[in-house]
Amino acid sequence: MPETSDIIHVVLAVHDPKGTYSRHAGVVMASIFENTKSRVLVHILHDDTLTAHNRSLLTETASMYKQGVEFHDISSYMEQMMNEDVQNALGIWSVGTMFRLAIPDVISADKVIYLDCDIIVHMDIRELWDIPMGDFPIAGVRHDMVYKRFSASALRLRIMKFDAKDYLVAGLIVMNLSLIRAKYDMTRQIQPWYKRYGHYARCPDQDFINSYFSGKIKFLDRKFLATEPQEGGVILHAVYKPWSEPIGCLMDRLYWETFLKTPWGMHLTPREVVNVMLDVIQGLPYRHLKTGNCYARILYRLRQDLFNSDVILIVKILWQELRHMLFHKER
Repeated sequence: MPETSDIIHVVLAVHDPKGTYSRHAGVVMASIFENTKSRVLVHILHDDTLTAHNRSLLTETASMYKQGVEFHDISSYMEQMMNEDVQNALGIWSVGTMFRLAIPDVISADKVIYLDCDIIVHMDIRELWDIPMGDFPIAGVRHDMVYKRFSASALRLRIMKFDAKDYLVAGLIVMNLSLIRAKYDMTRQIQPWYKRYGHYARCPDQDFINSYFSGKIKFLDRKFLATEPQEGGVILHAVYKPWSEPIGCLMDRLYWETFLKTPWGMHLTPREVVNVMLDVIQGLPYRHLKTGNCYARILYRLRQDLFNSDVILIVKILWQELRHMLFHKER
């Protein structure tokens, strides 16, 4: 697909060690293509966990709609980025969540829309693409979280130098790449930031983006990253993943309807579709086959509530900050 200003550039990230995640990227792609009349070029950021088979199915998804897809292997880039401080900040998160931080260096377009792979685009994405960026390097939707002023969470965010009231959800980011490359030194700031603040990060990529671009984020209407349907079209973000925790909402229905339009689903027989659904049901976290499972989850919740109370967390945060001030030098 030729490079022109008419093309909408979308970026997805695929880290797929089990070989099952790529299909979610395919569903996002199909949902865009189904609802968008304009030409779209999807950039897939990936590492060596993307198999040749899944790559071919992603290519087929774009070809079915006469749209474009390009693959960017960022394995070497991530090896350089992921030093000990960044690795420690990841915690339970997959390395794939950090791929979006490579976008300014990897994608040559002047502007892109980054999307997580738990999203369904139920509108023409050009409406989002055409929003003027002005002098803002990034744009997105505010998180709807509510923090008490003196809570542990609010303290953590203040230490990282941003306000909870202006906290971007990084599942959708419009990036003004020409401005970022011209005026911001984002790449060089990644490792120093994690050295200083990594032990506070709960969502490592999202916290960095909010901290680094604090005060320079254009906030968009919530319909561009909603958790429930709205009139006139919407971009839906899954709170509960349709492939593992379906709850019977519109997101679930749209995901599976779109899945059956992709190369992963369109060739399944009725029996195979039933088997897929039964596998999902079998794996539901709230489907306890034994009473012992219920007790285990209750005990886990009690431990979480006990050791993650605000008082305990505030003491822990202040102790971490004191240790940093005593034993580390700011760069």
